[in-house]
Amino acid sequence: MGIRVERGLFNGLSGALDDIRGNRMWPTTYKAEAATAAEVHWHAEDVHVYVMEGQTDFFDAESGKRHRVMPGDKITVPARTLHAEGKVDGGIVYLIAVPEPLGPEDFLKQRKEDELND
Repeated sequence: MGIRVERGLFNGLSGALDDIRGNRMWPTTYKAEAATAAEVHWHAEDVHVYVMEGQTDFFDAESGKRHRVMPGDKITVPARTLHAEGKVDGGIVYLIAVPEPLGPEDFLKQRKEDELND
């Protein structure tokens, strides 16, 4: 199962937080002025990404599609799904939600493509 993009799912912070609460997830904020494109990777947990500010794209390795995302869009990345976040030039702010609280050593730990079958 690849990533899922829901366009215009929420409006502003309260809308994103309502969805996070409804899914019983734990949120945190990610902000970057600029970022290089990530390598294809996966996470051990489901990840819900809410685009609050800025634009970028998400690459779904299963389908080979690149999805452009903007404020109001939600990206759901199921556990063990190969994907990559795109380059950010003008800044980005996400709310990122995971199913349970994780410490800094485990939160969004990027695992390499060749570790998927371990």
